[in-house]
Amino acid sequence: MKPIERVPSFAPTRREEDNGDGSWTVFIRPPAMFDLPEQSLRLTIDQYQRYLLWRKGNILIQEALPDLSPIEREILLTGLSNEDFHKFAGDENDDDNMGTI
Repeated sequence: MKPIERVPSFAPTRREEDNGDGSWTVFIRPPAMFDLPEQSLRLTIDQYQRYLLWRKGNILIQEALPDLSPIEREILLTGLSNEDFHKFAGDENDDDNMGTI
C-alpha cells in the first residue's frame, strides 16, 4: 500500500472489471475530499498487466504505460479528469496560483 492510500480521504479508490473480451475497465473514484464522480478507463490486456505492475509499486506509471496520454495516466493516478485537475491544481499562468511571483 502506498503511503497516500493509508489516508482514505486523500486517496482515490479503484476497482477493475474484466470486460470478457481480453480488455479490462478500471474505475477510479477521486479522493473523497473532491466530491467528484468516478472516472473509467478501458485497458488492453497488455496495458492492464503493466497497470498491475505500477499498482504494485514496481514501476513508475509513465514507464509502465507510455502509450497512454498524460491525461489518461492522471485519471489512473488520481481519478481526476483533465478539467478537474486544472480546476483544483490551478493553471501556472493563473495570477492566484501560489507558485506565481
